Amino acid sequence: MKNQLLQQEVAEMLSNFLEQKQISQNKLAEMIGVSSATISNIINEFWERVNETMLLKIKAYFKTKDWTLIKTSNFTTVQDACDTARKRRTMIGIIGYAGAGKTTALQNYYESNANTYMVTCMRGVRTKQLLSDILKALGVNYLASDVEMIRTIIGELNKKDGALLIIDEASKLSANALMYIQDILDGIEGGAGIIIAGVEYLLENLKKGVDKKKMGMPEFYTRVALWHHLTGPTRKEIETICVNNGLTDKQIIRDVTRLNDFRQVRNSILNFETA
Repeated sequence: MKNQLLQQEVAEMLSNFLEQKQISQNKLAEMIGVSSATISNIINEFWERVNETMLLKIKAYFKTKDWTLIKTSNFTTVQDACDTARKRRTMIGIIGYAGAGKTTALQNYYESNANTYMVTCMRGVRTKQLLSDILKALGVNYLASDVEMIRTIIGELNKKDGALLIIDEASKLSANALMYIQDILDGIEGGAGIIIAGVEYLLENLKKGVDKKKMGMPEFYTRVALWHHLTGPTRKEIETICVNNGLTDKQIIRDVTRLNDFRQVRNSILNFETA
């Protein structure tokens, strides 16, 4: 019975995602890192051909969480920024301290909107890996010179109606990688939007690069149409998060409201639930 519930859950995830994103099963398979046959078998309910390990891998890709999201001020700011970048077909920056909830809001937007593609940067990522990750998000498995990969990204984004590319943790990118994002923006000008999001030193380092006239930084900085700065959680927001996620003890809620970021709030609530 447990395995049947898992099968049904994963099948619904795949069907909903395919419908929302309007992509092929082959492209989704590339994005997840499984074979196209696996996706087909699940969609067509050939369960004897799919093991539990594969089902759990696919479920993990969609990052399903038993957590009730609250539309905080930061959540709304991020979602509005994404809408604006898409509609204006421009690049918008989002700056938030660690634990501001930007990744959660970006992930929610990505999962809820068609023609939206998201890449989360890792520390020390090289430019070719960044380009490869963007192509993978677009459902394309292609490795060539940096120039050819950029051209392919531009071509794929320009094929979409009102596409949005989200680059999260952009503060981990090198100046060279940021210039590649600029090249992509120039190529899709008037055709798609870009969101770059990171912690405070994303903007700080950019400004330093501009002041020092570091190659490419003044050009990149002027291409960001607008910067949004996220704020700390309010007491009311924390109280609402607590209540909606099963924490009702008034004294504990008072203790949680003293915390300074949403990640600490979430961890505290989950820790109390476990205890």
